[in-house]
Amino acid sequence: MRHILRRLLKEYEEEKAFTKKEVLFFKFLNTYKKASKATKPELSKFILKNMPTFGFDPAEFTHYINLYTQNYREDGRYDLTKKSEINQYHTLKKQKTSNANARDFVVELKPFKGSNLRADWEQDYNGEWAYIVYSWDWYPIFMYKYKRWFEVDDRYSSSTGKHMSNATPRRYNEKLGKTMYIVSRKDMRDLRDGNQTVESVTKNKNKMFTDKIENQLNKLQQVRLGWGPRVRVVYAFKSVDIEDDSPVIDLEVVKVDKMGGQTYTQIDREAGNFFRDEMVGVTKEYVTDLLKDHISDYSSNLLGRDVSKNILVNVSYLDNQNIS
Repeated sequence: MRHILRRLLKEYEEEKAFTKKEVLFFKFLNTYKKASKATKPELSKFILKNMPTFGFDPAEFTHYINLYTQNYREDGRYDLTKKSEINQYHTLKKQKTSNANARDFVVELKPFKGSNLRADWEQDYNGEWAYIVYSWDWYPIFMYKYKRWFEVDDRYSSSTGKHMSNATPRRYNEKLGKTMYIVSRKDMRDLRDGNQTVESVTKNKNKMFTDKIENQLNKLQQVRLGWGPRVRVVYAFKSVDIEDDSPVIDLEVVKVDKMGGQTYTQIDREAGNFFRDEMVGVTKEYVTDLLKDHISDYSSNLLGRDVSKNILVNVSYLDNQNIS
C-alpha cells in the first residue's frame, strides 16, 4: 500500500508544471505587476534584476519571461498548473507582420512571416525545439535553443544586416547582449541540427581563444587607451588559460607613452618616464584598469560571450626604469 501511495504521489508531483522555486518567483512577479501596472519593458527589467535572488541564471531570461507571461495566472496559483496545461511555444500559429515589427514577435518567441524575414519553431534530429529567425528564408540569423540566444557573426549581406537590426531581441532589454552567444555560420547550422550544444560550442570557442593568445605570447602588442589622459601601451601576453570557462591571462607592460596634441595622436615627449613615476596622471593603477577593461572586451569578442565578470587579468610591469 505504501508503495502504491508513493507512486501516486510521485505521479502527482510530476504533473506539476512548475517547481516550487518557479511558483514563488511567479507569485512575486504577480505582486509587482499588480502593484505597479508595469509595461512589458518594465516587467522585463524587473524579472532580469530579480532572477539571481531566486536562484535563476540571467542567461535564461527569455525562457522565464515567456514562461511567465504565456502562462500568467491572475489568482497566482501556479502550484495548480499542470504540465499538460502549459502553453507550448511551438504550437503558436504563424502571423504576418512587417519587418519593422518583427522584434515584437522575436522577443516573445512567436512565429511570423515578414518580407524575406521569418521565424519558425523547428525540431532537430534529437527532438529538441528551437526558435529560429531566418533572413531570405534560408539563412539563420538568430536562434533560441537550450534556453539561450545565439546570433550569427556573419551578416552575409547588407539586406541581411537590416533584417538582423529589425529582428534582434537585444533592444527589448539591452542586458540581453551580455548573455547572447555569438557563433559562426557553421556553429549556427550545427546547433540548429542538434550536432552542437552550448557546452560543445563553448569548448570549441575556448580552444580557439587559447590557441590565438598562445600564438601571440611574448610578441609585442600596442593599443591606445583612455582619454583622461590618453596613453599608448605596449605589452606582451605571457600566459593564457581557461578555468571553469573563464579566461585567466597574464601580461607584461613594457612601454607606456602619454599622448598629446589637439587630437591626442602625438606622443608627449615632455611627459617624463612612466617607469620612474614621472608622468602626471598616469599611474600603474590607471594603466592596469585600462588594460583589464581592454583585455576583457577583446576576450569577450573572441569567445563570442561576455566574460567581463569572470575574467582574471594579471598585469605586471617590466622592471626597467631606463625605458623612456
